[in-house]
Amino acid sequence: MSEYQIVKFRAIDRPLTDKQLSYMDRQSSRAEFTKWEFEVEYHYSSFRGDIDGMLCNGYDLFLTYSNYGCREIRMRLPNGLPFAKSVWSKYISTEGLTWSADKRGKAGILCLAPYYEEVFEPDWEFDHYLDAAAKLREKLIAGDLRVLYVLWLCNANSLGEEDTIVMEPPVPHGMSGILDEAEDILNFFEVDPLLVEAAVSGSPAFDAQGAQDAAVNAWLKRLTVSRRNEITLRMLREDPVALKSELLAEIRDSQQTQSWPFEPPTRTVAQLREMCESLHQEEDKKKKTQAAAKAKREADKVEKELQARIADMRSAPNSWLTKVSKLVEKRGTDNYREAASMLADLRDALGGEQGNKIARKHAAHLAQKYPTLNVLKSSLRKKRLLD
Repeated sequence: MSEYQIVKFRAIDRPLTDKQLSYMDRQSSRAEFTKWEFEVEYHYSSFRGDIDGMLCNGYDLFLTYSNYGCREIRMRLPNGLPFAKSVWSKYISTEGLTWSADKRGKAGILCLAPYYEEVFEPDWEFDHYLDAAAKLREKLIAGDLRVLYVLWLCNANSLGEEDTIVMEPPVPHGMSGILDEAEDILNFFEVDPLLVEAAVSGSPAFDAQGAQDAAVNAWLKRLTVSRRNEITLRMLREDPVALKSELLAEIRDSQQTQSWPFEPPTRTVAQLREMCESLHQEEDKKKKTQAAAKAKREADKVEKELQARIADMRSAPNSWLTKVSKLVEKRGTDNYREAASMLADLRDALGGEQGNKIARKHAAHLAQKYPTLNVLKSSLRKKRLLD
């Protein structure tokens, strides 16, 4: 198998300028790119462009995959991480998940690049991975702490056994509410769904949208008329996506306390994996129970049908002899074998000497009527209906 790498960038907040496009053109001679996207594939080499430079010069998201174990996502956050360092450092403190702040301003780049020894092949639809990353980025910009836990879990999933003593970070409330949007990212980094289930088991419910709406309403009440007019004009004149990002940062900064409720950490990565294994055992046990119940239902159904067939054979044996004859008339190996089986079932249903006599008499009749049908006669002999 030859080496393969795909590299994708995407602009989210605003399209690139001509100057920025000129910069991107210098990063790869083989790439296809626009003001919104950049993509290039390699089969015998790899991307050597300045990833962080491209994120600082227009693009907002970066994704790469290679079949030699590399999976990475980077996102540029124009207003930085919307949490105090004492909070975010608990999530971004291990190799594989890093934060690089710009030397000037609040912006920076969040990078998730776990190490994988084994190769896996995704479904090759990388755009939906970028779509998922864009949704998580938007939530992160809005101050959703759950995103950091999702990214931490993706990184922790790849840790070796010697590193599983690492303690999990605080578990944000409402984790179950973000799993649908995080599913593609979790799949991209091969996170076991049951590991996710184990991790979110320590997360109480939380109305994330309600909390965000309350913060927005509180900010709106403090706006002056002139400030409202200014925002409206900017909405008409400027890029609304970029303005939204700026306003979300303003809303966060306007709050006296910026915090997301969470549970204190109590589990190591090893303990989460043990919980995951227990869930697998429970799931296997459940599947076995369900399979046994299904098998019993099917066996009961077969037995019920058999008893109904036996009862019908006993009440109307001549009609079954007619069915046997019609099957033989249709010709064909399968029909001959089915006819012989049906005649044997009729013998067993009637039982005793009477059943044996009726079945053998009809078999002899068929053999006499169709003397050249050797397969039919062989089938009847196998059922002990002919000598």
